[in-house]
Amino acid sequence: MHTRIIRVGNSQGIVLPKKLLQQYHLSGAVELQPMPEGLLIKPVTSSTRQGWEAQMQAAVAAGQEPAGELLEGFSDGVFEENEWQW
Repeated sequence: MHTRIIRVGNSQGIVLPKKLLQQYHLSGAVELQPMPEGLLIKPVTSSTRQGWEAQMQAAVAAGQEPAGELLEGFSDGVFEENEWQW
């Protein structure tokens, strides 16, 4: 398959056919990896939230409360009653 490098603003890019994007699950962010043979384009699979569920379950199993001190004073309505002027 052949394509051309085109001007995109002050940069350059290539147009990838929809079929290739679907076949290789490419959308949004992609990872570009230089290779001796050329350029490898891979979908970004890692997420900043990857592993959060397991960490939360481990914390709860260890006796920690979710959110802990972050929500202290908010869940009991004290903040709303004392800080807001109606």
